[in-house]
Amino acid sequence: MEISLAAVADAVEALRAFTGGPVTDLSEDELARAHAAAARVVRLAQVPAAVLATEIARRSDGAGGGMARRRGERNAARLVAKHTGGSTRDAHDQITVGQLLGGGDDAGADFGGNDAPGGPGDGAGGGAPRYPRLAAAVTSGAVSAAKAALVVRTLDDIDGGDDGIEARLVAKAIRLTLDELRKVCVEVVALWNHRRHEEREKAMRGQRYLTLTEQADGMVTLSGRLDPASAAPIAAWLDAQVRAGFAARRDAGLGRAEPGEAGRMRVDALVDLARHGMRCDRPGSGVSTTVVVRIGLKDLTTGVGIGSCDAISTPLTVSQVRAMAVDSGWLPVVLGGASQPLDVGRARRFFTPAQRVALAERDGGCAFCHAPVAWCDAHHIRPWSAGGRSDLANGVLLCTRCHHRIHDDGWTVHATDTAVWFTPPATVDPARTPRQGGRAALHLDLATASGTTPTSGGTPTPAATTGAHPTHAPPR
Repeated sequence: MEISLAAVADAVEALRAFTGGPVTDLSEDELARAHAAAARVVRLAQVPAAVLATEIARRSDGAGGGMARRRGERNAARLVAKHTGGSTRDAHDQITVGQLLGGGDDAGADFGGNDAPGGPGDGAGGGAPRYPRLAAAVTSGAVSAAKAALVVRTLDDIDGGDDGIEARLVAKAIRLTLDELRKVCVEVVALWNHRRHEEREKAMRGQRYLTLTEQADGMVTLSGRLDPASAAPIAAWLDAQVRAGFAARRDAGLGRAEPGEAGRMRVDALVDLARHGMRCDRPGSGVSTTVVVRIGLKDLTTGVGIGSCDAISTPLTVSQVRAMAVDSGWLPVVLGGASQPLDVGRARRFFTPAQRVALAERDGGCAFCHAPVAWCDAHHIRPWSAGGRSDLANGVLLCTRCHHRIHDDGWTVHATDTAVWFTPPATVDPARTPRQGGRAALHLDLATASGTTPTSGGTPTPAATTGAHPTHAPPR
């Protein structure tokens, strides 16, 4: 197998324009462009590394452990990780990407991003990669190995989906962070095969546990694993208490919190909750918390589909949503059915609780950085003092940091009842191309992507529009 470094060399040459002096002399714009160029070098260098890692895996898959065992390692992933200095998870990602590109065979290949015969368009043995759009994004340096491996696993989980799903996942991979892409992929898998997701949900329920272990120095270690439904009320409660605690610090003028303060606040919140439970005949104290669960009306009536919860990112089955919604402290939101009047115009200075729920449904948390709902406040896009209305088209959920970032850095916000867009300043994007924010930015509509919608068993059927996640065009 031949490895071409032409694309890597070109990327290094582009980075060379920023060398020759201390980085402290670079302007902010030059620093951003230099870092982007360096990151592209890293992504392109991952291509030959992935192909070589896959060949190591092929040679290690033999009697007696093969190449890895002969070099003192348990398996190929550990040998690759030893070479790279990274984790075995990173090594598995490299091997997965090498397999995607056609590595691990004896056929000649040019994986440097060129169009030579036997290159990335041809894959192993001259055949096309099973996910050609993703392979092209990797070899061009647009998608990292970690993102590519995640997309491969997602497509494999849905038996490849179809061409439209691959294209849309690649587009998400180019634009989103790895953590954001992971949320998209979890939702795609859950939507594609409801039965498998329901079985996985039941299995997670059976695996939940919590232990408290007293250490020699007297400290107690708390550890465990929680299924999504069990974690949701705990996460919502703790997030609310931490947010209230930091707000109280700001109001008291105490300045920045000390390192680890959020963790100590969570401990105090759990202790207060346990003490309240031991004297439940007395009124509780603390910040009240409502956990919002949502489900599409069609999904609720048919029993086929998934729901979501503000406190966690894992999708929930319809049966789980129904079970959660009967408990006190949970607010079920049915999409597409009757709802409360939400546009109160100038009648109120602040957004109503019902409006905040609707903003959370549209924005999914901070509409800009996707922080949890509990970290956010509802802000007027056009200030109320300047005549801005307290309605959904003039509201957006933002965490404190993003609220200041948008105001201080010159971003503009455009919203409707169902979508929100952020337009960057010219210093960030000279073309000032609007970027979709909110929940829609992390959602991949399978019906739109493929013209089909999955059934409970994973077999596509003719698509039907639910209206729960419409596709919106950016503002002009």
